[in-house]
Amino acid sequence: MSPQPVGTGKVLVTGGGSGMGLAVAEALLRAGGRVAVTGRRVDRLEAVVHAWPGQAVALPCDLSSPSERQGLLARAREALGGLDGLVHSAGVVEHQPPGHISEEALRTQLEINLVAPLRLGEEALSVLEDGGGMVFIASTLAVRPLTTSAVYSAAKAGLLAAMRSLAMAGASRRIRANAVCPGVVDTEMVRAPRLSPGEAPPEGADLEKRISAQLAYLGALHPLGRLGKVEEVAEAVVHLLGAPWTTGTELVIDGGLLLRE
Repeated sequence: MSPQPVGTGKVLVTGGGSGMGLAVAEALLRAGGRVAVTGRRVDRLEAVVHAWPGQAVALPCDLSSPSERQGLLARAREALGGLDGLVHSAGVVEHQPPGHISEEALRTQLEINLVAPLRLGEEALSVLEDGGGMVFIASTLAVRPLTTSAVYSAAKAGLLAAMRSLAMAGASRRIRANAVCPGVVDTEMVRAPRLSPGEAPPEGADLEKRISAQLAYLGALHPLGRLGKVEEVAEAVVHLLGAPWTTGTELVIDGGLLLRE
């Protein structure tokens, strides 16, 4: 009997309560899969469970805490009755130029964007079923950083290297590891105003105007003329989860962003 496709199997999704993680979870659930969603905002996780009774389970976890994330995949396997896949979508970015990078922003971004997915990937090698899959959400900033993205870009570049190592380590059991590298996708994180060092956050109408201009600017950077949609990233993630002969690859979905000089 051939194994069940991962896209209709049992998958743990980090950051599953919002943004790209939520879109991935919903795509898997619509395909008939069972999903464990994890993150810090319990209310958002419970909303997924409420919308998909019997298919989704909530596993609240602060991924920046080594003690909380330890054994997370084993807990997901127990809750779902097996585990076929891992999607790491949780992420954090704080735009700060060199010379203004705070120690807290440095540590938090490295922990969430690099250390946590690597540790979860290590656990996945022994917890996932044979033929399972991991997909990590990286970024085009891993290969083309901004002045303000030194830490985030370094973490995502490290994540791509870690993904390739995990792909080699999992090959003997046909456990695959891949990454999706989106351009700028319309999420809550992208809608946070990017401030200059020392700048006070705008409020009210000024905040709305600032965010509108920011989104227009970011959308125009892409040759296809717009920001990405979370559903488009989710489609790519589900594809990679179920691609049995694809491992160690980076799938770029960026509206042509990397085509620019």
